[in-house]
Amino acid sequence: MDAPSVSERASWAERLGDQDLHRRLLADLSCLHEAEVEQGPRRQLDGWVRVVAWNAEGGPDVPRAARLLERCAGDVLLLSELDSGMARTGGVDVARALGGLLETGYGYGVEFIELAGDNTRGLHGNAILTSAPFEEPDVVRLGGEGVWYAAASTQPRVGGRMAVLATVAVGGTRVQFASTHLENMTGADGRAAQLETLLGAMRPGPAVVAGDLNTFGAGLEDLVDRDTVRRMRAEHAGRFSWPVASEPLFEVARAHGFEWVDANVAAPTTSHDAAGLPDHVPLKLDWILVRGLEARRPAVTSSEGLSDHQVVSASVRVREGTEP
Repeated sequence: MDAPSVSERASWAERLGDQDLHRRLLADLSCLHEAEVEQGPRRQLDGWVRVVAWNAEGGPDVPRAARLLERCAGDVLLLSELDSGMARTGGVDVARALGGLLETGYGYGVEFIELAGDNTRGLHGNAILTSAPFEEPDVVRLGGEGVWYAAASTQPRVGGRMAVLATVAVGGTRVQFASTHLENMTGADGRAAQLETLLGAMRPGPAVVAGDLNTFGAGLEDLVDRDTVRRMRAEHAGRFSWPVASEPLFEVARAHGFEWVDANVAAPTTSHDAAGLPDHVPLKLDWILVRGLEARRPAVTSSEGLSDHQVVSASVRVREGTEP
């Protein structure tokens, strides 16, 4: 996968806030539209398949991350926030390195080109890792771009939220998988619109969509107002650990035939407080959505300090009578 040069990134950083430039870059840069692919040992999947999803927060310690994911025993790993050529993670191509340690193939898509820091490639994105053969790797951009390229951005980036897709055969039935990451710098309606874009781009049939959906269950301005948080939690104790009623993206998912109850635990999946204030808000941001599949044994596994997100997982299998 080609990446912009250091000098190109520096020139774009000097023009932060030029949204016409950002739109042109989004349209023209091939690395924002193509999946980097490497097939694994091509192990066939059948019966119950373990799906693991994790926001790895860059992937700062690849050997420890590999050991964690190995313990989760996933057949298909849907990972987000993986660096490639970033100084903060030692310049490592994290998806490729994890694939090598776990003996899987991978499909990697770029979410952002990072403009700050002494980076080589400066890429950051989502990946699907599996030892099974996969087809139709693709990248779907989700809209709402430009917020990170604003003139006052403290984390200047080119790009925006996206999903990487691949199709894996499970017992002879084609199942489409999507690893995604929805925008945190927007409201619930913005996230719902991004999920609509993704699900509208997917083909009909059995599918899994998983990742960090940033389901805050409230606006960012409310989450930093502790009196408001206390009132919300008093009115509904599970508002932030199962925010389905507060996030319209779940109605979008339902309209496209997706379910989530049997694939998720009603528990927080983050270990951080967004504002560093007391009265910690236990947020469930990470989800597994399934269509045309049975799900069981959902779990949340500690990431042991490797990320500010925990690992979520569930076992899925194709429903009887589903067309191959």
